Amino acid sequence: MHALSISAAWEQTKAILTRDGGLLAAVALALIVLPQVLLAVAGVPVGPESSNLSKLLYVAVVLLGFVAQIALNRMAIGSAVLVREAIADGFVRLLPVLLVFCILIVVLVVATMLLAVVLSVAGLANLQEGGRPTAALVAALVIITALAFAIFQLVFPLAAAETGNPIRLISRSWQLARGQYLRLLGFVALIFFGLGVVVIASQLGLGSLIVLFLGKPNPGSMSALVLGLIAGLIQAAFTVVTAVMLARIYVQLAGREEAQASVPSSGI
Repeated sequence: MHALSISAAWEQTKAILTRDGGLLAAVALALIVLPQVLLAVAGVPVGPESSNLSKLLYVAVVLLGFVAQIALNRMAIGSAVLVREAIADGFVRLLPVLLVFCILIVVLVVATMLLAVVLSVAGLANLQEGGRPTAALVAALVIITALAFAIFQLVFPLAAAETGNPIRLISRSWQLARGQYLRLLGFVALIFFGLGVVVIASQLGLGSLIVLFLGKPNPGSMSALVLGLIAGLIQAAFTVVTAVMLARIYVQLAGREEAQASVPSSGI
């Protein structure tokens, strides 16, 4: 079992972003920003006004986001790799990661249902009219997700640096996280907080200004294009920082401190 220093991981992250930020940004632009812009222009993927194209694009955006996470982790872990090789690894290792998260979602749903039953019997939380969950149940789901993700966030760097099926990724995540759970949970709390800030900044803040000056972001409109671009850029910056940070956390837990992240060339 290896020690974990969040502050050391942050210092390494800053050094990597300073040195290789351009190449990391190129991956984020291709796999996060561009898909987000296309999705925004196509339209919202939910609701009565959604189109089949927007739904397909939404699935593609989610999948490409997973690929980006794996590729960015691959580049930040330390072994020499070209940008195109990191992206290719992201696509190759996408399926095992997806299966892990499908398993995690099933477990979270079951755990939330059991908790809902317990809270309902105790009279602490019941479903609202129409079957909508109460704030207590939503908060419980967020807490359960954070508690689980504290361990399974390591799936991304594991998929980038090691091999194995979904069950091995889960067991390996558990092995690495033992004894460091509280620190990992703290990192997850920071991620959740940062994600909330990203959503507020892109939707409520800048989104309101864009609607004010360019109008409602209808599919194909300039407002939708600008909103998608800004949201994509904010999400890309957030993803790059958290992915590099997670990669350096993995390096510490796996005992690979000798590995200093380096991206030798774009490989284009």
